[in-house]
Amino acid sequence: FLAAFLSPVFSYIRYSQICAQVVRAAMKPQYKAEAERVAMATVKTVKPKKE
Repeated sequence: FLAAFLSPVFSYIRYSQICAQVVRAAMKPQYKAEAERVAMATVKTVKPKKE
């Protein structure tokens, strides 16, 4: 059940990544550098320490 639920989610995430790459590749040079810089942003998750 879980695999069937998560599979479309991961497919959509990959699809959105591909779309973003295509859009950035089609941008004019003056906008492309800023878009690529923003695209390199990552999210870091930190688990709280148990005391």
